Amino acid sequence: MEDLLKIEYTNNISGLLLNPFMVKITISESNKLVTKNRYISYLVGTSETTRTSRFNEWLAGLIDGDGSLLISKKGNPSCEITVNLYDEKMLRIIQNQLGGNIKSRSGVKAVRWRLHNNNGIIDLIQRINGNIRNTNRLKQLHHLCSKLNLPIINPIPLTLNNNWFAGYFDADGTISYSFKNNNPQLYIGVTNKLLQDVEHFNLLGGKIYYDRTQQGCYKWQIHSQEEIEKFTKLIISFSHKSHRLKLIPQFYYLKSLKSYSYDISSANYKNWLKFENKWKS
Repeated sequence: MEDLLKIEYTNNISGLLLNPFMVKITISESNKLVTKNRYISYLVGTSETTRTSRFNEWLAGLIDGDGSLLISKKGNPSCEITVNLYDEKMLRIIQNQLGGNIKSRSGVKAVRWRLHNNNGIIDLIQRINGNIRNTNRLKQLHHLCSKLNLPIINPIPLTLNNNWFAGYFDADGTISYSFKNNNPQLYIGVTNKLLQDVEHFNLLGGKIYYDRTQQGCYKWQIHSQEEIEKFTKLIISFSHKSHRLKLIPQFYYLKSLKSYSYDISSANYKNWLKFENKWKS
């Protein structure tokens, strides 16, 4: 059994639920039931324009974290998004909206979506222009716009209901817990090499600190139950980490019972183990 003294899971394993704003996309038979039953009530009264806007904000956040906007040596524009193999469904949703192709990356457990036709790139830019904030990605967007004679829109001010947070969190976010003084501590965070690329999350509270490991990076984190529950409520409808986000109330309930500290034969401890198995699935 895995060591219970320190358990930490990162964004390498994400929930695979479909985003609610994508319910009209053609999807496989195996996913229709999940989409229809889980999200139909959420979409009542939501206009197509609003759903598209939410998707575009989420897409910009994902590109800021896991994407690249490129121009080849021959002058051809393209966009690539590379994610963990577990997150392929995100790329399928994007492909249904924008086209492009999806291929596995050889030698690594990753999959890449690539769009490389001019009309598709123009459509993409029109969707994400004004919502790209990552320092490197914004520079790449400027190059693409210059190449295609398109106006560049500076990043619009972020608000709490902007789905950019969910997209960036799906790319570079972490939901983890570890034991400290025999007590499980949950935290949520995002990481980036540049301070200015995590400072956007200050809008949600929490703190930013510098981590000297892995060649140095900046980490934004929240630890308090109040901040975590507020953040969860903000992004749970759009994030592909919804599987773990939905387990957070169960985590705090079992923590309040101290189920993790009971004898291994007790019902309380068995419930804690069931929670751990759900968390890792």
